[in-house]
Formats: sequence, structure tokens, C-alpha cells
Amino acid sequence: MEGLSIGGIGTILLVLLIGGGAIVALRAIVRSATKVGRLASTVTDIIKKADYEAENTPKSLSSAEPLLLNRIKRDFPEYNPELIRQRVTKDARTFYESAQAGKCLYADGISDQLRERLESFLPPDVAGDIRIHKVALAAYDDVSEDRVLTFQAAAAFKDPAGVTRQRRLILKYLAAWATDTENGVRKANCPNCGAPIPAVGSKVCSYCGTALKVWAGIGWLLTDLRED
Repeated sequence: MEGLSIGGIGTILLVLLIGGGAIVALRAIVRSATKVGRLASTVTDIIKKADYEAENTPKSLSSAEPLLLNRIKRDFPEYNPELIRQRVTKDARTFYESAQAGKCLYADGISDQLRERLESFLPPDVAGDIRIHKVALAAYDDVSEDRVLTFQAAAAFKDPAGVTRQRRLILKYLAAWATDTENGVRKANCPNCGAPIPAVGSKVCSYCGTALKVWAGIGWLLTDLRED
């Protein structure tokens, strides 16, 4: 210390002060980096949780069957809710099986217009493991001449990357006297006068007044199917 001048001592003190400040600043940077790392980890965990829920949680459905069943049975006394749910489940599965195969696999019960649309466009990302979680009756149109049931279906499948995709389908069914896969819907005629019956929900012939009870001949034609 004897060889140090006052100026030299001052320089050493200044260096120490600067060094101490650098250490403090470095510690602050490390703390900030740690906080950023924790934040990034939290964000990553949130994203992973969201991805997991998206893969494993079926889409929600809007069921209105308790409100609609009486109206449907008023028009179609032989309507069987369980049988139509089985039909909807089968049709929803066939949709994704068609997508996986790259061609329309419906044999019957589908309108020509819908068949043509499905032959030109199907979801491109279906690789397998197709599941239909549940189906639900969402609406019933009995205002117009036609009678139309609208169902929703919650489905899932694996995409080419092995990721589970959850989807919601909308399926619409038209009440028809009889269906022909080549010529579409055939109209019914009055058993008394032979006049065409304009609407499936008709109770009497509009020409001769004969009561119509032909419910057993009614089927449900799939006319629209799309992902929601």
C-alpha cells in the first residue's frame, strides 16, 4: 500500500464500485431470467393442458328431444327414438369411414344431391380410430310441408400425425314415403282417389278428404351432413 498514490487508491475503489454494481446488475438479470423461465414453463403447461383437453373432450351437443318428442309422435306415431339414434350413429360413422377411404360408402338412405357432394368433398385428415361418442336430436321442422329432423353427433378420429381430433356433425333427415337410391324420393298417393299427397305430415287428402294413415311406409332420408 506504500507505493499506491491517492489517485491509485481512488481508481481501485472505482473499479470495485463498478464491479459491485455489475454484480448487482448481473444478479438482477439472473432473477429476471428465472422469472421469464418460470413464465415460459407456465405457458407451456397451459398449452399442453389445452391440447390434452382438445384431444380428449368430446364436443358438446344441444339436445331438445324432451321438448320435441310429442310433436314428432303427433306426426309420426310409430317414431322410435332409439332406432333413429342408432341410424344417426351409423350415418355419422359412415361419414368418417368414407373420409378415410376417400370415397362415399353410403349404400342407401341418402339423397342423390348429398351423395354427389360427398363424392367430391370429404374431410382429408381422417386416418383412423373413428369414434362416435353420442348423438342428440337438436331440432324438428314441422312448419313447412316437409318434415325434417336435425341431429348433432360428437365424433373423434386420429389424423395422419396421430393426433385425436374432436368434431361435431350436423345431420338432417327428411321424412319420405319411400326412397330410391337412383331416383330420389317417390311421392305417395291417396288410397281412395289416387291423388298425390303433397306433404308427409298430411292428415287427410286435400282432394277427397280421406284420412291418411300410412305411417308404416315412412322412412328418413339423409339430405344434409356437415361438420359444425
